[in-house]
Amino acid sequence: MDRLSRVPIFVAVAKHGSFAEAARRLGMTGSAVSKQVQRLEADLGVRLFHRTTRQLSLTDEGSYLFEHSAPLVEGLEEVGELLAGRKAKPEGLLRISAPVGLAQRVLKTPLATFASRYPEIGVHLELSDRFVDLVAEGFDLALRIGHLEDSSLVARRIADVPLVVVASPALLATHGHPETPQALAQFPFVHYVTDSGRSRLTLQQEQNEPETVVCQGRMSSNNDQMMVAFALAGLGVITLPRFMVEDELARGELQVLLPEYRIVPTRRLYAVFPNGRHLPLKTRILIDFLVDSIIL
Repeated sequence: MDRLSRVPIFVAVAKHGSFAEAARRLGMTGSAVSKQVQRLEADLGVRLFHRTTRQLSLTDEGSYLFEHSAPLVEGLEEVGELLAGRKAKPEGLLRISAPVGLAQRVLKTPLATFASRYPEIGVHLELSDRFVDLVAEGFDLALRIGHLEDSSLVARRIADVPLVVVASPALLATHGHPETPQALAQFPFVHYVTDSGRSRLTLQQEQNEPETVVCQGRMSSNNDQMMVAFALAGLGVITLPRFMVEDELARGELQVLLPEYRIVPTRRLYAVFPNGRHLPLKTRILIDFLVDSIIL
């Protein structure tokens, strides 16, 4: 066994603080582990551990070696697990959380196709517009539009989500068609919030400077379907992902306001999952599939 082969043994001892525990996890005898660490010390010409009958601790040199070698050893272990996972058969239950509107208008076909392609993977899709606690509630991943705020989670971008400002012909007949973003300040809005009030909307035309307008909220809802219903009734302007109102736009029931402007910042659809060393194969396969399947 050469010097490099002894480093993972040293890392295991340092991590677990015990020759016996390191030996158990490595599938070696305690004497073999001790011997390899002693030979590594001899190779390096330094003492790596303070040894007493009651305690095992790192020397300064041992701490330095552990700090610089542990990430490399863990990285190699992870690569090995990932390579093994590539050959494994994807199976098991996937628990997914997604917003109601996204599932109804975007996810139905991709998830049905995924389930047909991977019969060994079970899919449970739970629809909710709230931000679920993935770890506490036992979800493998969530699909979310917006920004990632929880630092304990990891997100992968699935697709950009174009937003549009829309209103019914009846509302426009009363208030006219806005020609500038600032004109929207005179329109009633239906906001996606828990209470009525004011909301800021920023729009940008090509390379011009973004313009921010304060929009007056007449009504509000935490459900996008209700917002669409209010807009169709002529009760206010709404801002939603285009896929949420695509059918209404095609039928002429809603119209895009200021189509030469885009809403900034750009919203994105993310697959969000708990922070860990690597994803289970079933989860990784689903995310890759959605990246390839969904274009908004």
